[in-house]
Amino acid sequence: MENQRIRITKSMLKNALLDLLENQPIGKITVYSLCEKAEINRTTFYKYYGSPYELLDEIETDYFSELEHRLTESSAEDSDGLASALRFLEGERKNWRVLINTVHDEEFAQRLFNLPVIRRLLDHNIGDIPVESQRDYIRLFICHGGYAIIRQWLNKNNGETPEEIAALILSLSKNAIM
Repeated sequence: MENQRIRITKSMLKNALLDLLENQPIGKITVYSLCEKAEINRTTFYKYYGSPYELLDEIETDYFSELEHRLTESSAEDSDGLASALRFLEGERKNWRVLINTVHDEEFAQRLFNLPVIRRLLDHNIGDIPVESQRDYIRLFICHGGYAIIRQWLNKNNGETPEEIAALILSLSKNAIM
């Protein structure tokens, strides 16, 4: 169990990395610039992380864990489940925008659409297609198409509501199998 000082230090590093990622790619961020932004020394950074990439992985894991927790709490199995996920993304739009534009698209899309609540929702919409490979192709199509919609939505300001985006993705997924 981490004590409060460790949690605060890690939080400062995470916030600093997210701020830096708004203006430059992860490959250009040095430990020095990250520590300078977080106002900690490099020894402290290396006590917890080996590189900015490790810190980014932890941030991504934290955000997906929180998203999954919120989805599990809501236990919604229809469009409300997807809308709930999108409301959380919207509430943390700045940080999700940074993550969605930094992390490799395929990994991020797979991770997002393989969250249990979203996976059940998509599988329900796909229905009983007898050939497993066809189900996999349809799931892949919906996953990457839905991800592209969510990415565009997060990158826009004053866009549609989470409910509108959820309805659009679900409508398109239902029509994809017809």
